[in-house]
Amino acid sequence: MASKTIETLKLLLPYRFYLFTMVLLLALFIYNHNETLILEKRLNEINKELHQQQVTFERRQKAYYEQRKLQQAKIERMIKEIKSEK
Repeated sequence: MASKTIETLKLLLPYRFYLFTMVLLLALFIYNHNETLILEKRLNEINKELHQQQVTFERRQKAYYEQRKLQQAKIERMIKEIKSEK
């Protein structure tokens, strides 16, 4: 049994460079795939955070425009009152 294994290894000896290269490429592929998954997860987190900030900004902007509209109406009423008193 051991002799068959040794003979098989001797036959594979000339191809060790190719075998090593394939193993290395497989390891790099797995590493790259894992890194890609990590980056995609981080990208999803960033997109979620960006969406939340955008929604918050739109709410604040809407509230600001409503407040500005109310103040503008109040100013116009005051101007009309002043003109009517004259």
